[in-house]
Amino acid sequence: MMLPFAARSTASEVEVEQLIAQAQVQTRTIDDDLERVTLHLAALAPALRGSVVDAVGSVEAATSEARAALARAADADAAADGTAATALGDAQVALDAASAQLRYVTDLAHQHDADVAGALERLQAHIDELRGETSRAGS
Repeated sequence: MMLPFAARSTASEVEVEQLIAQAQVQTRTIDDDLERVTLHLAALAPALRGSVVDAVGSVEAATSEARAALARAADADAAADGTAATALGDAQVALDAASAQLRYVTDLAHQHDADVAGALERLQAHIDELRGETSRAGS
């Protein structure tokens, strides 16, 4: 795997490679969490269901953007021309927005359904981990 930010020392390159690998695993975990959330949608009132579906859509889009950015971060050419750093920054913004929306919906779900709230909390924890890993990979 080619490493981004070629000016870094070998130790830093290894750390970046590890961060990218961890973040890629995290995106797969988020996919599993999204499936769990969808299993509970039918039990929700229509208004809350719509809010959860919107939040899930935001998380899916942000996770997809993070996946693409991580692929760029692993590409030497994208790292050299700066597109990897830009992609990681854009992914970070998308993850931050999805996280805020998810946090809001989780608060609403606590008032209506403990199972959904629990699934959303798990998803929130994994999104927050991905946000951190993506941020560290970009710095």
